[in-house]
Amino acid sequence: MKDLNDYKKIGEELIDKLKLTTFPIAVKIFKKGEEIPPSGKIIRPNQFFGEAVATCTSHLWCRRSGLSFYIEGEDISCSPSCYLYFGLEETENHPEPVYESWARYAGFKRNLAAEKSSRATDATFKPGEIEGFLISPLHITIAKPDVIIIFCTPLSLGHLILAATYDGDCINSDFNGMEASCKGLVKTYQSKKCNIACPGLGDRMLGNAQDNEMMFFIPESKLEMVANNIFKAGSKQQGPKSKMTIPHIITSVGSQRMYGQTADPPQWKYVRRKKKISFLV
Repeated sequence: MKDLNDYKKIGEELIDKLKLTTFPIAVKIFKKGEEIPPSGKIIRPNQFFGEAVATCTSHLWCRRSGLSFYIEGEDISCSPSCYLYFGLEETENHPEPVYESWARYAGFKRNLAAEKSSRATDATFKPGEIEGFLISPLHITIAKPDVIIIFCTPLSLGHLILAATYDGDCINSDFNGMEASCKGLVKTYQSKKCNIACPGLGDRMLGNAQDNEMMFFIPESKLEMVANNIFKAGSKQQGPKSKMTIPHIITSVGSQRMYGQTADPPQWKYVRRKKKISFLV
């Protein structure tokens, strides 16, 4: 897609179809030398507030208030995300001080070795690899996004997973309980694959993520596909005659009868018909 209106339309469709209570976030990564949006369209946290803010907080204001932010190293107060994940600043013996700070002053894991090993699969940008990034509500985005972040209920997450895997993909995500929105963004950008995250401590304390919210990440290359595939999964067993649309209280669904017929769906019956006959010797 080339036209911003196409992205905005998808943003509106996602809000409507999934009954989202906050806006999907469009994220644009800027490399060195790329022209950033004009100041009249964005907020630079350090300039606007006079202080740096956590990335999680910028996500909150974007998805709930519809604000757009352009963020560089000086705009991020959360040093682990700024230094380790986004590479917007660099430490001596990079990135050892980040792990040491967690081990000494936070204790998210048992010890320093555990802090490192639990994040061994984390995706990160190298120091200086990017200049900054823009976050904007997808339905009014001011730039072509690289990654879309959706905060949603488990129900909506299920629909998004089914849509993303409808054409045969499989989603693999790593969880360690921390830095979820940062590492999810970087991993999705680098892998060009959809990703799932459970809000971490920062997302909850600084980003106001609720107990019923999860995060789904979509790379730009798969956005149109995911949007088009929503509600397609299981379409062959839907409809007024489908027994699978009625909640069943018996755990062995096939033993429950409705109008004299078992309630199990046709695909279950098909597999049973293909059962290999075995003979006891």
